[in-house]
Amino acid sequence: MDDEMPLKRADLRKRAEEKAEELAAEGMELHPVTASGRSLAKKFWGKEWMKSLGACEVYGMRLAPGRTYLRYGCVLDVKAVPGRIDALVMGEHLYEVRVEADPPDEETLARLRARCAGRIGSWIDLLKGNLSPELLEILCDPEGGLFPRPEEWRFSCSCPDWADLCKHAAAVLYAFGVMLDEQPELLFLLRGLEASALIPSAPVSSPDGEDSLGGDANSLSGIFGIRLD
Repeated sequence: MDDEMPLKRADLRKRAEEKAEELAAEGMELHPVTASGRSLAKKFWGKEWMKSLGACEVYGMRLAPGRTYLRYGCVLDVKAVPGRIDALVMGEHLYEVRVEADPPDEETLARLRARCAGRIGSWIDLLKGNLSPELLEILCDPEGGLFPRPEEWRFSCSCPDWADLCKHAAAVLYAFGVMLDEQPELLFLLRGLEASALIPSAPVSSPDGEDSLGGDANSLSGIFGIRLD
């Protein structure tokens, strides 16, 4: 079994590549996530996501193997939908992984709204992290910010590991952080938050302008091309 007989890193990459080719030949459209280098994420929300994972000591040594699986190309497919991430991760076998995050409770969301009121200029500023250090500290607060707390996560994986968080689910968490570098809006999708949650009236400028994002709560799909299936 995958957790009883750890694979060598070279074997991980080879198995992942072979399985990806096999699935593609079968007509499956894959959305793999890979990363290299010491820092998995390069931009603000991705980096903050990685910090939030590192602070979850409750997961202990389960996180490190997840980083290895990501670096060796084992995360073959990742799809984000409201409140959930579905993925395929290759180990000894191909495993189906689901990661779910509870939305912020009403008290937490009300507190965030109050602390952010009038301090976020636009949805674009929020996505790029172009905010004051004080506001960023509020949004990234591990106890009341945008990132899920350990008790708000739910994990499932088809692997035989009995732990709440297996290394395959850990790989998906890190892969999601890499995705945030290019699609920071996925954080809000995962938390089930609409643009209006922190910006009551998202600004609308010229159609060609960078801030021409309406406050329509259903605009995420059209604006960012996110699959909401």
